[in-house]
This record gives sequence, C-alpha cells and structure tokens, in this order.
Amino acid sequence: MATPGMEEVEEILDPAIDVPAEFELELTDLLPRKYLSVSQMTTFLKCPQQWYLRYIEQKSSKPSARMFQGIQVHSAVEAILSAKLATGTLPPVALGYDTYSTAFDEHKPLIEDWEGEDPGKVKDVGIECTKQFYQEAAPTAMPVMVEKAFHTVIRSNDGKISLPVLGRIDSIQVQALNDDDYQGMRETAVADVKAQTDKGSTVPDLPKVKKPLRIHDLKVVTDKWGGDDLNNDLQFHLYAGVEHIPDVQVDMLVKGRAKVPRPRYEVMNGVISPQMVKHAVRVTEGVAKSIGMGHFPPTDPSNWWCGEKWCSMWFHCRGKK
Repeated sequence: MATPGMEEVEEILDPAIDVPAEFELELTDLLPRKYLSVSQMTTFLKCPQQWYLRYIEQKSSKPSARMFQGIQVHSAVEAILSAKLATGTLPPVALGYDTYSTAFDEHKPLIEDWEGEDPGKVKDVGIECTKQFYQEAAPTAMPVMVEKAFHTVIRSNDGKISLPVLGRIDSIQVQALNDDDYQGMRETAVADVKAQTDKGSTVPDLPKVKKPLRIHDLKVVTDKWGGDDLNNDLQFHLYAGVEHIPDVQVDMLVKGRAKVPRPRYEVMNGVISPQMVKHAVRVTEGVAKSIGMGHFPPTDPSNWWCGEKWCSMWFHCRGKK
C-alpha cells in the first residue's frame, strides 16, 4: 500500500473522478478506479508493469520536482482562465502567482526528489512559466469551459467490452473574431452551464455557441513539440472524439535545456481526423483487454523512460534490491 502522506501526492498527480451514477460499469472488477483515464492508458502503454504497481499494488511513487512544478503551473493557469470566463476580463497576474505559490508551498514537503535542484529555484521557474502564459496567451484566450470533465463508454464491436473512459480537458475555447464577439458567447456559455448544473448535472454538456470550438491543453515541457507529437497524441485523439471537436491546440511553456531556464510560450494547432479517433478507440480497447487478461509485462529496458530519473515505480521494479 502507499506510504503515509503519499495519497495526497497521488491525488495531485492523477486526481480521481467521480463516476456518474448512470454508467453500467461492466469492468469494475478489473479497473481499480472503475474507469480508464488517458493518464492510466499512457502509463500502461509505456510499461504495463508500472501501471500494475501503481494502480493495483498501490505502491508508493516518488514524484519528481519536474512533475510537481508542471502540476502547480496548471493550477495557476486554471485560476486565470476560470476568472476570465467568469468575469469577461483578464484578472490581475497576482491571482496566478498566488495560486501557484500557495499550492507549491503547501505540497512541497511531500516531494522527495528535487532532481539536484534547489526548491526555491524550481518554484521561481514555475512562477516565470505562469508569467509567460499570462502575458502571451491569457490576453487572447477565449474560454467557454475550464477543466471540462467528460465521460464516455467505449463499446467493442463484438460486445465483449463496455469500457468507461473519464477525464478532464484543460479548457475549451471559442474561435471568436474579437473580444466583443467573445463576450456574447461567454455569457451564453456561463448561463448554459449554470442551468445544467442547477438541474443536477455534474458533467455539463458543451454550451451552444455560434462559432467553432477548440480543445486546448497546457504542457510544461523541456523541448517544443513537433508536428508528429501533436498528430500522434492519444490524449487529443480521445478528447476530440468524445467532444466532437476536431480542432485542437497545445499551449506550451517551453523551459529549454539551458542551465538557467528561460521559459517561453509556444503554440501549435492541429485537426484530429476521424481515422485518428478510431485508432485511439482501438488502442483503448487493447489496453482494456490486456488488463482483463492480467498481462502486465515490464517495458523494454532500453526505453528512455525505464530509469530511476523517469519512472516513479523504479524502486519497486528494476531498481529493487
């Protein structure tokens, strides 16, 4: 079982989602959380043994400073976009800084591996990432939903699998022409979601706005993505398929490899095709079948992620003495 205090870290790294009551969960005896998430699937595809140790054996992980920093930047960006959606105006940058700093300081004692970095320096780089997003992305952001929860059931053609997939999308934004155009749709979206929530919906449907929508996902990365990274991203494929929104955008806060990181904001857009979505569904079915058959082999040890620096389960597997 996880060590005392580690439950808080696991909830930060991969927060659980409440399963809607209307789901018929045929795989509840196989899936520890009663559903699959994109995070679970990407973990399984990298190393089934890592998935087994984390989600079945519930072994304690060793979260890194790198992962921790990215999660807190996400919290700051969420606060900024949520405030802009609620009010229609860009909030003070202090909101992002305060959100980041409060979360960082609160959870800092839970981080065991600072990867040779001073915690204060790690914090400062995260603050700079938040600043770059606020200056470069937030002024033109047009969110209609922030941290949008979704749920779907993937059913195989042979009828043997009925698989719940749940997750959260960083933001869904409207492709408006200008701020005046956005404000009208923003007000419609806020009212629409409120009406659904008042009726008891825990996962509101997309608001009905008159312009195309785009799925946005924030990444705090060392290197800028290439076109293949976006085109082959399982997360975007599933999000686009579930929400029926083909347009996607990755908002990157790129730290680079310099000894003194200088984060910058980069953006990349793409369109997810029906073929990409179909393949993502096949991948999801394959993961479910493997879990059902109890197949959890370790990954190829030559893979870059099979190492102490990159694998949170290293000490329970390959690094076990």
